[in-house]
Amino acid sequence: MTSLVFTLCSNNYLAHAASLGDSILRFDPDTKFIIGLVDRKDPQIDYSQFSDFEIIPCFDLGYSEFDDMLSRYNIIEFNTAVKPFYFEYLFLTRPEVERIYYIDPDIIFYQSISNLEASWDGASALLTPNLLYLPEKTVRGELASLKHGINNLGFVGIARSDEGKKIISWWKERLIHHCTLDKCRGIFVDQKWMDIAALFFTEIKSVKHPGWNMAWWNLSERKLKKEGDTYLVNSGDFRLIFFHFSGFKPGVESMTERIKSSEFDMKSEGLLRELFDKYELTLRARGYDELSVIKPLLKFREAPNELKHRIGRKLKSKMTNAIYRIFQV
Repeated sequence: MTSLVFTLCSNNYLAHAASLGDSILRFDPDTKFIIGLVDRKDPQIDYSQFSDFEIIPCFDLGYSEFDDMLSRYNIIEFNTAVKPFYFEYLFLTRPEVERIYYIDPDIIFYQSISNLEASWDGASALLTPNLLYLPEKTVRGELASLKHGINNLGFVGIARSDEGKKIISWWKERLIHHCTLDKCRGIFVDQKWMDIAALFFTEIKSVKHPGWNMAWWNLSERKLKKEGDTYLVNSGDFRLIFFHFSGFKPGVESMTERIKSSEFDMKSEGLLRELFDKYELTLRARGYDELSVIKPLLKFREAPNELKHRIGRKLKSKMTNAIYRIFQV
């Protein structure tokens, strides 16, 4: 059965996307890997260094909705909002493809992507929940799930089927106007929509494998081990299939910049430190230092940033924290 993999990024994240593609092709050199470039091609970048992959800029898809969406969304919102559009476009233009995987650019595969194929069992969509095991006490992953959704959409698999088509159409229509970073309204870009998808669709499968989408939000339940050159999760029964380096920035002594906490300090983290050190070297070898500083050519919406706006945001943050400390509300 023919499958393909795509990721999405702007020019400043191309080193991440290429590192992901390399990790997939290392095990499966015949896999079709596509970079959906949520940007315009930049003359200062030599795209021939990515010749092993196909690059499809988002405006080449031909969707008229993108101009309006771009005027309203910031870089994160727009990068996530175009996801179902790419699914639809790739199914339409590649009739031989039966399954499509979206994978975030800051993910690395440690086993063949063929490991994903055995998990479908007639499903039309595959998702990876943040947590798999009942914790004894409240863990950070539970709190993160309340804010961001119970699944991490750094991985989504969708099959060519009637229900798969309906999922894409439903998801796409909602992301045109409601793919914002607005936790106060209960919206977290494309991700929280999938929490309610199960209300409408019966062929969505939640994959309960600890080696899929290991990341900072599930470290409380997943322990990295190693036998020879093979990374394992919790026991010899589960190989690490892919790790999500969400929020990691090379040169910073923390696993993620998403959460400021000493629990993600890497100074004495053994195998996790090994994993992150290797990832940093991989990113730098793929041009991270040069590419990460390139400004996107697309004009994403940006928050007002005059001095009065910066002062206002700072005061708002300070006052919110003070009110909570004093009144516990």
